[in-house]
Amino acid sequence: MLMVENDVQLIHRILSGDEAAFSALVRKYQKSVHALAWRKVGDFHIAEEIAQDAFLQAYKNLATLRNPNQFAGWLYVIANRLCLKWLQKKKTPVQSLEGTSVVEVEQSSYKRYVSEQRETAAKERRHEIVEALLETLPESERTVVTLYYLGEMTAKEIGNFLGVSVNTIKSRLRRARERLQAEEHLISETLGSVQLPANFIERIMQQVADIKPTPPSAGKPLLPWIAFGTAALLIMLMISVGAQYLTRFQKPYNLNAESETTVEIIDAPIVLDTQAEPDLRNQAGRSDTTGRDSGAGVQVSEPVVPVAAQIEKGPLTTPQQWKPASVPASGPVGGLLVSSNGDVYAASGLGIYRLTPDTRAWAFLSPIALKSSTTLKAPVVIPMAEQNGTLYLVSHEVLISTNGGEMWEPVGTLPKGIPVALAVTDEALYLLLKDKGVFRSEDMGQQWTPLGGEVMDRNISALATIENTVFVGTNQGLYRINPTHSSAMDIWEKLPLTTTKAIHSLATAENNLYVGTGPDLGTSKREEMREQMSAEVSAGRPVWEIFRSTDFGDSWTEITPTSEPALTWFSPGIKVLTAGKTLWALGYTGFQCRSTDAGETWTNHGYKKLDPLSMMNSFMLSVFPAIGVDENILFKASLFGLIRSTDAGESWHPFMTGMVGTQISNLVAFKNALYAYTGTNIAKSTDGGMSWRNLRFTPDQLTPELGSAWEVGLLLSSSQLAIADHKLYCLGSAVAANIEEAQHRIFHLSQNGGALVLMSEAPVFGKNLSMEPPKTASQEKSEKNRPDDAPNDPEKADESTDTTRNPIASHSAFAVSGETFYVEYQRRLLRWRRGEPEWFDTGLVDIDLRANDDGPDHFILAVSGEIVYVGKRDGHLFRSLDSGNTWKDLTATLPLRFKHFNDIVFADSAVYVATDAGVLTSVDGENWRTITDTVGTHTVVDRVAVDDITIYGAGDTGAYQLDHRGRWERISPDVPSSVISVAVKGNRLYIVTERSGMFYAALEKKND
Repeated sequence: MLMVENDVQLIHRILSGDEAAFSALVRKYQKSVHALAWRKVGDFHIAEEIAQDAFLQAYKNLATLRNPNQFAGWLYVIANRLCLKWLQKKKTPVQSLEGTSVVEVEQSSYKRYVSEQRETAAKERRHEIVEALLETLPESERTVVTLYYLGEMTAKEIGNFLGVSVNTIKSRLRRARERLQAEEHLISETLGSVQLPANFIERIMQQVADIKPTPPSAGKPLLPWIAFGTAALLIMLMISVGAQYLTRFQKPYNLNAESETTVEIIDAPIVLDTQAEPDLRNQAGRSDTTGRDSGAGVQVSEPVVPVAAQIEKGPLTTPQQWKPASVPASGPVGGLLVSSNGDVYAASGLGIYRLTPDTRAWAFLSPIALKSSTTLKAPVVIPMAEQNGTLYLVSHEVLISTNGGEMWEPVGTLPKGIPVALAVTDEALYLLLKDKGVFRSEDMGQQWTPLGGEVMDRNISALATIENTVFVGTNQGLYRINPTHSSAMDIWEKLPLTTTKAIHSLATAENNLYVGTGPDLGTSKREEMREQMSAEVSAGRPVWEIFRSTDFGDSWTEITPTSEPALTWFSPGIKVLTAGKTLWALGYTGFQCRSTDAGETWTNHGYKKLDPLSMMNSFMLSVFPAIGVDENILFKASLFGLIRSTDAGESWHPFMTGMVGTQISNLVAFKNALYAYTGTNIAKSTDGGMSWRNLRFTPDQLTPELGSAWEVGLLLSSSQLAIADHKLYCLGSAVAANIEEAQHRIFHLSQNGGALVLMSEAPVFGKNLSMEPPKTASQEKSEKNRPDDAPNDPEKADESTDTTRNPIASHSAFAVSGETFYVEYQRRLLRWRRGEPEWFDTGLVDIDLRANDDGPDHFILAVSGEIVYVGKRDGHLFRSLDSGNTWKDLTATLPLRFKHFNDIVFADSAVYVATDAGVLTSVDGENWRTITDTVGTHTVVDRVAVDDITIYGAGDTGAYQLDHRGRWERISPDVPSSVISVAVKGNRLYIVTERSGMFYAALEKKND
């Protein structure tokens, strides 16, 4: 099968002397570069010349490109720099044919000339119209639209080219289409009709033949300057702003290039827009150039800034820049691997990281977009493997690395399904997909063959290899794949492992195969499994087992450590790991055992009383990966990040140093501090977001379950914060190790600001709330059409809105006004006033399954006094003037058409409603105005914040402040990623982004 070479392969061929390979790069990027150049200079012919010069300059300096994976962004920088040079020179326009005397035109061609001139004039007129239409868009949207229609690039290609995420590109393109509306077809037709000359590539290749490429330089960009001596260096430092800024100035163009070439390509004054997408540059741990202490404790890497992303937006008109706040790194980690040389690799939705034995922080390797949609209900695993020094990773495609993870290349696609495990042999790749079985590929993922047979009706849980033999664990036995058989029925060989339990995990060490078993978690009902576990423990047997085979599974020895305390026997499964000659058994209830003689004897590391977070991390061993590095070091991955043990499992601690990403959300500024939900607790920062500590809980007339759990601590899930009457409130799902289901409770901040106090008088809503979940139209229709004698089978009910199955996430919106509390629970809006015995159902229900998928999956809620505004998922805005007793749908009166709500806030008597099409405001709820910027453009913001009487907004295109005329004024550059929370404290504007962490920008002080 013919494989399309990627940029890295083509560049290696070019550097090896194959000039013809450069034509493939030109063919791939010619439209993209031409589109970018036209966007900058506004002339198609000049853009063609600039595109040609950009490719020639790229060819000449190709050897100076340190990382070939960065070619697209590097080419973008070259083209952008050439555009700026052309604009600075202000070239004299070429005289048009219209200026030529008619006498000079031959009579025979005069009619053709006139016709061509008319056609040219019409084309130019259309181009002028298109340019005028594009000028109505923000710069970031103009660039995306141009690359999409003129460059004929996909959203993914534009994202790679500009150095921003695909979701951001899609968001900008969608907003641009909504702004253009009926005129979009004109832009599509006009830009789509522009074609480069047929000989464009040929002309470039003719000039390439005469170019002598610049050889790689062994020196760094500053080495020629050092020859001038120490005095010259000191002068340069004094002219600049100090050593720390000199360090920052060097980093973006450290391409092992000669100094002259590098300065030609990188224009330092343009690098102003700090973008926090972790992209294109490798970085180990923290790049501490700001003078902050980098000692012990949680540290956060400085943002990794793609060169292309820095330049995309052009020069800034304001000095503000986003700076990262040192929030604790956390978030789902779905992939773990320890390589043959001892390096540890971790994969998350933000990229791939490596930890070498001699380093103390994770080094960022690649920003390759990985699956990151991970929740408690649907965790995402990123399978990883190593074979003969090559690393393999599976996300939305098969990726390999042959240089220790420095560069990752896509080599194949995947069959439809959710990857669970990956095994690699010398002959093939074996991929396990959830509920779809095992697939085999003999051509590096180009084609996949499903391996049918008897395992298709079993739940498959694990894959392992010894040499070229693949083992498959299921809930009904262990199988060995025989690759010499072509028949699907013959390829599976069931091994003689005597157990009635399900296979939970597999591990190998040399020729030893280890199997961990336990109850079938996939099919067993909770009560049945609990009774079975109790019966086995009462009979003196653990619920789980461990087996060993030394002959590829032909015979087995049980090595279960039966002498362990009975409490360890209750674990509903076991994860077996190997590290050299050390065998580990990790229980789902938090215990671990270790053996150094292949399971003949075991050392017990004890059963400790765990806090809820540790308990959840342990139970996630049934889904997420864990690895053993040596006899002392182990790693576990989970929804909340990585934890590590360096003392053979005696203690475990979070270890995310150097990783980008956080679960901080719902940020609020209250009095002299910042408060935020971290994914497991409420944290407080008193130093502007540079350090955080979790708030403790204060018991106050707890329920029996919570009272007994308080000794080990509580975990708050799905928490929301709200401020009312100078008090901070928190709504959270209180989870503890010994609580079967979460209890949704309300807390308030203690007077000293150091603890959360339970509001015991607030009625508990959760499993004790007597309220049926709302039914969708499809559910009601199916019930009407169901025969009277049909059994009511709850297992077959429509689960699309059954939030009772996931009580931890069954509440969403939360707001407080005085002593009145509003909570969205099971898609209903509830209200409770102090002194009332129970929650009141306001009657507002949101069950529309046709709601827009791009928007939030919950109410958008704001209250002031007795006035309540609620934005529903389907884009309808409701208002109540009597605390939710009656409601009015305001949607038809709004002057703006939109799909979903982003945010709703009150500022004094005015309400501000942020949508995906712009921001609306009203004082009386009847008369509405759309807020625009100074040129009349609808500005879209993700979140709105109020500081005294000043209104701020933040979205993809930057941060804004409402001026004295009620118009948006842009006060900071484009934000690093989609904004999920915003707050103002002092003279700083803080944002929490979806993928890049938390940032702040300085606000100009206003003169009174």
